[in-house]
Amino acid sequence: MQPQETIDFHLRWGWQKLARFYSSEAERRGIPFSYVFVLLQIDREGTPSTKLGPRMGMESTSLSRTLKGMESMGIIERRPSDIDRRSVRVFLTPAGIDARRQARRLVIDVNNRLRDLLGTTRVERLLNDMKKLNEVLDRPDLLPQTLQQNP
Repeated sequence: MQPQETIDFHLRWGWQKLARFYSSEAERRGIPFSYVFVLLQIDREGTPSTKLGPRMGMESTSLSRTLKGMESMGIIERRPSDIDRRSVRVFLTPAGIDARRQARRLVIDVNNRLRDLLGTTRVERLLNDMKKLNEVLDRPDLLPQTLQQNP
């Protein structure tokens, strides 16, 4: 099997291109690309920092580095939870609310442009296929037994 015949090749290849495009557009708007999706995951009432990583599939060390950078830019602040002082919640600052608006606009613009280029039918089919792929990957019992075992 050639790499171009595998699902993962096209997912990685497509994501790298999309990430580069997002990155250049985000930089044009003054927001580092790594901040875009974090900004969109922070709730108005604050979000526990432990919930951000799983929402985005981000490792805790990468998330911690990203949050430090966002905090130093003044777009988020971390505060101990009122309920459990051991827990930290992440809040958007006024500058963060503005950055979130820009991030949201960026995601909408990119998705609308892709929808224009690909057509609604193809985009809907792609989204349905990706959802199905994620469902399959969330259910290891659906994969062949040999893929479930560690070598």
